[in-house]
Amino acid sequence: MAYNLRKRNLLNTRGTYTGSSGSDNESHDSTHSDPHYARSPRPPRRPNQNNVRQFEAMQRGAGIRIADSEVASSSRNTTGTVERRRPGRPPKARADRKEARQGIIERHRRKRKNFSQFPEVKTTKRTVLSWLISLGIVEENEFTIGEFEIHSGRVTGKPYQHIVLAGSQLSLLHCQIEAWENTDEEEKRRNNIQPEAIADDKNDDACMICADGGDLICCERCPSTFHPKCIFMENIPQGNWLCSYCVCKYCASGDGLLKKCTQCEKQYHCKCGGEELDLNSLASLFCGSSCRKIYEGLQSMLGVRNDLHDGLSWTLLQRTEQPLISSYADDVYNKVQSNSKIAVAWLVMNECFLSTIDRHTRVNIAQSIVYNRGSNLTPRINFSGFYTAVVEKNDEITCVASIRVHGKRLAEMPFIGTRREHRRLGMAHILENCVESTLCALQVEKLVIPSVYQLVGMWTRKYFFCRIEEDRLKEELSQFNTVMFPSTIVKLQKNFP
Repeated sequence: MAYNLRKRNLLNTRGTYTGSSGSDNESHDSTHSDPHYARSPRPPRRPNQNNVRQFEAMQRGAGIRIADSEVASSSRNTTGTVERRRPGRPPKARADRKEARQGIIERHRRKRKNFSQFPEVKTTKRTVLSWLISLGIVEENEFTIGEFEIHSGRVTGKPYQHIVLAGSQLSLLHCQIEAWENTDEEEKRRNNIQPEAIADDKNDDACMICADGGDLICCERCPSTFHPKCIFMENIPQGNWLCSYCVCKYCASGDGLLKKCTQCEKQYHCKCGGEELDLNSLASLFCGSSCRKIYEGLQSMLGVRNDLHDGLSWTLLQRTEQPLISSYADDVYNKVQSNSKIAVAWLVMNECFLSTIDRHTRVNIAQSIVYNRGSNLTPRINFSGFYTAVVEKNDEITCVASIRVHGKRLAEMPFIGTRREHRRLGMAHILENCVESTLCALQVEKLVIPSVYQLVGMWTRKYFFCRIEEDRLKEELSQFNTVMFPSTIVKLQKNFP
């Protein structure tokens, strides 16, 4: 019998999704707010009592009330007209002609106050230390970790381990672990979505490609759903149907025992290609040598500071789920620093983009990407393979980008943002070049980004991206679990030599 399409809820409003923005450009905002979840309306203003009394007086035909005849006669000017004033206010004192002329001269001598004379609003620097201060774990101070390390003369490269608080006698490393185990931080790392117990259908309500509802075809093995047109399906298949993530990436069959690649998350048969499971080893499995090379290359770069110029550096980060203990081992120290910078990177990303909430699951997309959350429900909201690249200037994170590599064929960068006070300084261009150099070293062939229509010209002229317009490329892209965006977002690509 023919496969039946299952009708899903279709909303007229689009989700709040944002693409990679040229964050060096201040004049354009790369975010779109979801009208379905708009801000609550402002409360009505209370009417002014004086205005109400005046309005009632005008209705009675009395006009604006004038004082007694004695006051009214004394308030006449040279033209014989009566000076009207608001009720409840005393009459203004009149000066003679000489005093009035002197007042006019004085008024002309006054100058408008320059904007530079107003006190500037203090901007908080996004550093690990400021993050600890905001959580109330460390008291506010006016030094940076780098300055303190230079002052102390230490060259160990572990300042957070050697700086001790005067009151509690705890090192900043212990404070970082305490902050990471904070309840608020733990909630940001969890992304557990459970279907309703009474639901007969456990499949997703949104297309995995466009994140919209409507008539969807459902995978029989996982909760993923698709619009037939989004996956270029011309005819509805007979019988059961499996999506590209539930079949072997080599033979496209879902029969037999399938293994999952750690890097690209595609499944494969051992007989078709890829590595076999070794019961004596807990090492990760890969579908081929290229995915293993990419994974090992990225893991070797985690937490490594790469110095650039003028005090700038860039670092590749990824949240670790391993328990952090109070140990001075190098690997523990590096993981603590990476997790702390991930928390700060999210604060920067949250400044650069509006909330990106999935309207079906209420998952915060940008936050899930920065914290590389997995998903127990569907690959559509599975962000476990993401890495975060940051640019730092004297311990301060100024620019953040999120990247995920889907094997050697494709990588994506859905978000890149620069703090406002560091825009128009080429921070995003520096970080994009670092990401591009890394992908080229790993022999990745293509980088895909989303962009709002207003910034397409900037990405094509300044960063040499081009539009994805061919149906062949769109069909190839539909086979990868890239972050979904509404149709108003333009997808761009750059091929690497």
